[in-house]
Amino acid sequence: MKAARVRATSPEGTPYAFPGNPAPSSAIEIHDDIPVPQISKPGELLIQVKASTVFRDNLEWNELYPPNHALLGNDFAGVVVAVHETEQEFRIGDHVYGMAHANRGGTWAEYAIVTSEEAARKPANLSWEEAAALPGSALTADQALFMHAGLESAAQQPKRVLITGASGGIGMYLVQFALAAGHHVVAATSSKERNETFLRAIGAHEVVEYGEFGTLDEFDLVVDSVGFDVLASCWSVVKPNGTLVSFDACSWGYIQEHQSKGISKGKEGVRALYFIAEPSRVSMGRIAEHVAKGNMKGHVLKTVSLDDVREAYEAVHSRGIGHGKIVVLP
Repeated sequence: MKAARVRATSPEGTPYAFPGNPAPSSAIEIHDDIPVPQISKPGELLIQVKASTVFRDNLEWNELYPPNHALLGNDFAGVVVAVHETEQEFRIGDHVYGMAHANRGGTWAEYAIVTSEEAARKPANLSWEEAAALPGSALTADQALFMHAGLESAAQQPKRVLITGASGGIGMYLVQFALAAGHHVVAATSSKERNETFLRAIGAHEVVEYGEFGTLDEFDLVVDSVGFDVLASCWSVVKPNGTLVSFDACSWGYIQEHQSKGISKGKEGVRALYFIAEPSRVSMGRIAEHVAKGNMKGHVLKTVSLDDVREAYEAVHSRGIGHGKIVVLP
């Protein structure tokens, strides 16, 4: 089968690793002779992948490198073509979507192994492309707000919530989920000229640029999807007893780093968190409710073939390319 793989070493022979020496996009290779994976234990499903997506930081996931050796691609939408003999929930021919665990991946391929815990039945009102564009981004947003930050749904006392990178692939779902839960949402972006119309259209109460942080009242919850200097500036706008959440791969270890550099000084009471999204039926259930009501779908920026996935990975790092996910069609 055709599938994407990451070359293990640089042209000079230096092993790629994260942190320290992540593979560049030039290390992404497409092979036509990869064996079709086989089911090896209960709970596994073999799917024919109809669509996957590109994550901005895929090559910065330490699961890709030794000792894990995970494969590229996590979001999926596809057809079940084989099940374990003990499988009770899914059958051959079922249309499914979901997110493969970071420690395995493998959906930038014509076929992939996923588990019954990672898969859900694809809503009939979503195309393959729309279905693939949802899970990773929407799961991350759901877990950031409700599992980790502890934001209440249908809250009696709305919280002030700031979302950075609000027009991005995950940020747009953070905005929509927080709004649906009844909270006051301020969407932060690098450019109001580029993104304000879109952010207002998905419901943001206010739209600000990062340079305006000094003029804002403090927030109960700040969820950062950008990292680096933007994440550092979030300490200035979170309440002293508020919550700050980040999940970008490059933000791993930010709590200790910001403490050692004095960036978080004066905000010792802030509950600062970092997490990595994991497949979750609870999260997928909440997403399905929004899809069924027609108030959420996967935003597709464009589709590319598997042969063009290297260029697609490079494209997601460009500012102003548009809103939504780049979808890979094997």
